[in-house]
Amino acid sequence: MKKKPIIETHGKVEGLKPTTLEQIWGHNELSRYGTVDENVYRQQVDEMSRTDLEAHARKLGVVIVESTTRLRDKLVKEFRTHQSLLYRPDSPKQPEITLDEKVKRILAEGR
Repeated sequence: MKKKPIIETHGKVEGLKPTTLEQIWGHNELSRYGTVDENVYRQQVDEMSRTDLEAHARKLGVVIVESTTRLRDKLVKEFRTHQSLLYRPDSPKQPEITLDEKVKRILAEGR
């Protein structure tokens, strides 16, 4: 009987920097909208009937408006807001500071 190799994992998601407690706890950010791609969500919303749109808006806590077009736009706007909370921008690179030797000596005196 041949043994299968044991595969270990660290449990981290590479490339994703958590911005919410739900992400840290491991909750799925897709659960609210089913996707994180705006084009996919826009297509889903465009294919919904007025009744489906209202039900979806109620589920998300979005105020329902009379115009179907405005409701679709409002849902997409809420999606963008939710999506922006999931990912944070990379931290800007700090410029490397070069100090004069005299300044280094003065700063070293405080150690």
